[in-house]
Amino acid sequence: MSTDPSRLLAPRISARASISPSSIEPPWCPVLCVDTTAYGQDYVPYIKETRGQKFVKAEEKKEKTVYDDEFEKLLAEAEHQGGSMEDGDIDALAEILGASSLLGSVDITSCSRPGLETGLKSPLADIRAAKVEQEVDMTEVNEIEVEETVAQIKNNDSSLTTCCFNNVQMDTEMVDSITSAMVRNTSVTKLEMCNCGVVDANIEGFITMLRSNKTLTSLSLETNKIAGKFLVELIKCLDTNETIKELRIANQKCLQYYSTGVGDEMAIAKALDKNSSLCKFSLNWKNGGSRNTADRIIMRNNDLARKKRRGLA
Repeated sequence: MSTDPSRLLAPRISARASISPSSIEPPWCPVLCVDTTAYGQDYVPYIKETRGQKFVKAEEKKEKTVYDDEFEKLLAEAEHQGGSMEDGDIDALAEILGASSLLGSVDITSCSRPGLETGLKSPLADIRAAKVEQEVDMTEVNEIEVEETVAQIKNNDSSLTTCCFNNVQMDTEMVDSITSAMVRNTSVTKLEMCNCGVVDANIEGFITMLRSNKTLTSLSLETNKIAGKFLVELIKCLDTNETIKELRIANQKCLQYYSTGVGDEMAIAKALDKNSSLCKFSLNWKNGGSRNTADRIIMRNNDLARKKRRGLA
């Protein structure tokens, strides 16, 4: 059965032409204004409905930041002084917040917050200086007999396993005599020479010592006056050393500035990759990429040492 198209279109055209609010009556649809007789008696017009629960944006809760007493005290002091934040201030706040890894040193505790066991004098101005002086006596004098100790090293005294010359100012000849005596020594495992006035001319003796000595496991040369290029040469000599586990060379001061530049730090990180025994290393890093590279190398060496202790290597 065929349907005449003009019969279906005629009502629609007439409805659109004569539509008005007062003339809308059944069988017209009050929503869409369409002639329902053209589509049959079962036609239901579309009405938009919202199903489910309507979304209501929750109010943002503003939490009040609560600091501990020490941090509040530091903030109050900084606000009272009204000055700019110094390096010591940033170190203190970062340490309280647990963000020491964001600082420029792999071992910040050995640089800006020295301990009593090393007797290290920090050259950096620190807002926590008064607090450190209360906890640690920074004026303590090292009463070691340098010449007598050097004689023990030369004689390979088995009772001498740790040599601490920290804070004892030495001339170049005395430093060279210590490194020369350490070349053939087989009993000393730890050598500390922080703040001893070690300069670039003494590095050749330390390089010879590290290449020859197979007993030394810890060497600390922090807070001296060694230039960056000589620190690079010192690290390069570790490619044949398989006994050194700890090396600290942070806080080198030359002309009131840190001695290492970006190029020196990249060379140091590259040289560290050739050593597999060093598990602790400290340096005032300025280049984040070199610092991350050194961190990965030290973690790799610690993992190798762990496997070796457990017999897995």
